[in-house]
Amino acid sequence: MKKAYFLASFLVLTFPVLAFADGGMIPWPPEVELDQSAQNAIIGWNTQEEIIILSIDLESSVSSTVLRIIPLPAEPSEIKEGSFESFEDLTAIMNEKLERGDWKYLGEGEAMAPGDEAGVEIVFQEQIGAHDITVVKVNDLDYFLNWVQDFTVNKGFAQKEVSSEFRNGVENYLKKDIKYFVFDVIETGQEKESVKPLIYRFKSDYLYYPILISGISEISESFTELNLFLVTKQEVNLDYFPYSYYSDSWFNDYSIELTETELEQVSQDLADLFDQKVRVTQAYVYSRLSDLENDMMLFPSYLWDRNLTVGSQGKDVKALQQVLINDGFWRSEYEATGYFGPVTRQSLIRFQEEYRWDILEPFGLEKGTGYFGPQTQDYFKNISLSVTEEEKATFDKNLGLGMSGDDVKALQEILISEGVWESEVGATGYFGSITKLAVIKYQEKYASEILEPLGLTKGTGFVGSSTRAHLESR
Repeated sequence: MKKAYFLASFLVLTFPVLAFADGGMIPWPPEVELDQSAQNAIIGWNTQEEIIILSIDLESSVSSTVLRIIPLPAEPSEIKEGSFESFEDLTAIMNEKLERGDWKYLGEGEAMAPGDEAGVEIVFQEQIGAHDITVVKVNDLDYFLNWVQDFTVNKGFAQKEVSSEFRNGVENYLKKDIKYFVFDVIETGQEKESVKPLIYRFKSDYLYYPILISGISEISESFTELNLFLVTKQEVNLDYFPYSYYSDSWFNDYSIELTETELEQVSQDLADLFDQKVRVTQAYVYSRLSDLENDMMLFPSYLWDRNLTVGSQGKDVKALQQVLINDGFWRSEYEATGYFGPVTRQSLIRFQEEYRWDILEPFGLEKGTGYFGPQTQDYFKNISLSVTEEEKATFDKNLGLGMSGDDVKALQEILISEGVWESEVGATGYFGSITKLAVIKYQEKYASEILEPLGLTKGTGFVGSSTRAHLESR
């Protein structure tokens, strides 16, 4: 039998579709349909860590080899096979709650220079069921694009030039500090088949779902249904989201509450993310893939609690830059650095002028100011997730050897996510020699912000006021 090779550089995106009757009317009772011919995804985010469960049915006129490319904001701590029953169980629970009326209707809704590291680092390689998985960290754009060509040829794909759209899209990811890419090679036959889902687990300070990668692929002119179920502590409302979420008519129709027991029924991995009941929000769009130009990057609302201007720095500045890059207002080769400079100011001016009716007109202004003040803060809070301060890690006391508690565990989780933790032992809540060494590396990683103001050049391993302030601002 003839075998076709093609590069499907796309992301698996969907979940059970909420059915609509003719004329766009909502059927009663509302119902969730599990369309197994669509793409399927479940996303769980607990404000610090995320799990994405991905699955898709594949069908081709001839036997084929398919490559999926999935960008991630952090190195996955775990990749493993899941079960399609997770989708079926969640669909059943949703339908029961929708029929019972236990639901809410929400309505529509610094330049990147090559470093000393290798251009591409392979951080994971394994055959998992039908999936041949390779995960790489990208440190240099041109090196990576050459690596992609070599990789695809080695996997049996025909040699092809990398398109300018793909190059620009990858550059966009790197500017947003999204540098990990999953390559998933799957063999598919002529019959439609359901490939077992993969579960990706990784650290993330924001709810993330990569969409742009689909629009820069070889199937970018295809129309598709993108359906997401967002599992979070808080309700997700797409009504006020700017950029593609609004202009491409995302629908944010139903939100239900899931108990811990019900979440365990869907997925134990998801249940492990949360220690409480959660909200499940359905998000849906039907669109040409090339029209989807932005990833889903939903930041916690508490980030936008201070004024920002030229010279400001911190985690909130970096998040602001990531939004501006993702939203298409960034006109520079510089990436998100966490420092508010002229590039950030000009990009923010463009953002303010695009949404002038909410940000500028209340003050009688026509031109953007480039100052991230109260009115701009309020706008950003409207397009963010309402995460309370209690869910934000705080460090209100100094930490050192021999101490233990939740604050030490929160510290360790940050050190692990920062890549300075040199041990297979996870966060334990006890401050020992491993934690001290990681703190030293963290302090030296951000020496200009933590050590230099104190006149130090070497990390101390003691979490004092300067280190605490930096941890809270990240």
